[in-house]
Amino acid sequence: MYARPMADAATLRQNVEDLITRVLAGGKTDLVARLVQPDFVNNEASAERRHGPEGAAATGEWLRSCFGDLKYEIHHIFVDDHMTAAYVTMSGTHEGGLPPGLPATHKPFAVKHVHLIRFAEDGRAVEHTAVRDDLGMVMQLGLLPPPASERPDASAPA
Repeated sequence: MYARPMADAATLRQNVEDLITRVLAGGKTDLVARLVQPDFVNNEASAERRHGPEGAAATGEWLRSCFGDLKYEIHHIFVDDHMTAAYVTMSGTHEGGLPPGLPATHKPFAVKHVHLIRFAEDGRAVEHTAVRDDLGMVMQLGLLPPPASERPDASAPA
């Protein structure tokens, strides 16, 4: 049996861009079967959204429900064989649902992410992991107090 050739770097870059901007942010769930393997695992998602094309579509739906005007600006997509790394800025407006139980702040935010996506030979995603600035996001949304050094009363004697 011969090994199938890996999808080329340009195809993988396009698939990353489509998955992030068109599926997650844009809601184009009709693209999921073309972009995601049935055995796909999203290591960042909760159990009900972790597996397969259905999980990828559900993650996008959930993100769009939490963040109005959700956008991803892609700065770089790096490809190394079957692995990709996308350096992006995620932005939107907080509409609630994340963190669970907290009301919407309706405040805008913009944070950096790195999304690591591993692909199968056919160019469909099989695994996703991310490094996100969640702390920066909750601070921008006013869900955490600012650091003591930035508080108006920080210079007052104790």
